[in-house]
Amino acid sequence: MQLDSCAVYVVDDDWPVCQSIERMVNVMGLPVQTYLSAEQFLNSMSDEPHGCLITDIRLHGMSGLQLLKEIAAHQWDLSSIVITGYGDVRLAVESFKAGAFTFLEKPYREQELWEAIVQAMAQSQAKLEDRKFKQHVKACLKRLTPEETEVLRELLHSTPLKSIAVRLNFSLRTIDLRRRSILDKFKVDSKIDLTRMIITAGIAMDEI
Repeated sequence: MQLDSCAVYVVDDDWPVCQSIERMVNVMGLPVQTYLSAEQFLNSMSDEPHGCLITDIRLHGMSGLQLLKEIAAHQWDLSSIVITGYGDVRLAVESFKAGAFTFLEKPYREQELWEAIVQAMAQSQAKLEDRKFKQHVKACLKRLTPEETEVLRELLHSTPLKSIAVRLNFSLRTIDLRRRSILDKFKVDSKIDLTRMIITAGIAMDEI
């Protein structure tokens, strides 16, 4: 599994459970951190965490459900696995509404948890890569001059270069040079690649 700065975070006030999950994750070759309370986890996060959170729904102090809501409020890219020995439909529904990736009832099979971790880590990695891609596209947009931004808007509306030159009152050569500069700054070869990049990043026209 190719991961980028992702880890498994285990939050459970039952220390043997933490140790058991930690041993399993170590076998998987993934970085793992354990916490005995939601407060301990939140207070230890100096940087934004990425990866998979495994939490019991019932904890001393802040509950696992409250922890999920805190994570959502921080907008952290964590895929959460909720485990509980008191599972019911209401708890499952509330967990999913709070952003849980999946919900496991104790006693769960080790293979079941293993598979959930693999899927959760993959989802978190995809979210992280998507966020980095959007940040990259926005950084490219900021590198454009005001004149290049004008040309970009026209290009995204599929306006021909000759029409752009007439509309902006510049020579066709000037517009073409700006077009080439835009492609260079985005490191793409064509207008089609440029348009695909901006659409994939979810950038709206009013953000350009």
